[in-house]
Amino acid sequence: MEEYDTILLGYPNWWASVPIPIATFLEEYDFSDKRIIPFCSHGGGRFGQSLTAIAKLAPDAVIGEGLSVHYSGGAKMPEDFSYWLSDNNIKATPHI
Repeated sequence: MEEYDTILLGYPNWWASVPIPIATFLEEYDFSDKRIIPFCSHGGGRFGQSLTAIAKLAPDAVIGEGLSVHYSGGAKMPEDFSYWLSDNNIKATPHI
């Protein structure tokens, strides 16, 4: 983890929080001076309390602008994803 400055953290919203494997991951590593950019899938609960959980589990990290994606996805998902990357100053490279 030492070589990374920015971590894109994806997870499903489980009962309004992060799944235990994600919590364990956040507890295992030092995220001091790292930027965590969360994205989650959900069935209607959006982020729930997951952003609060991430902030508590990685208190020395900066939490970027998150993206919540409803399980059904939707036609706007590629556009929403592009805006989310842009909002977090992440340059996407085209897949070849």
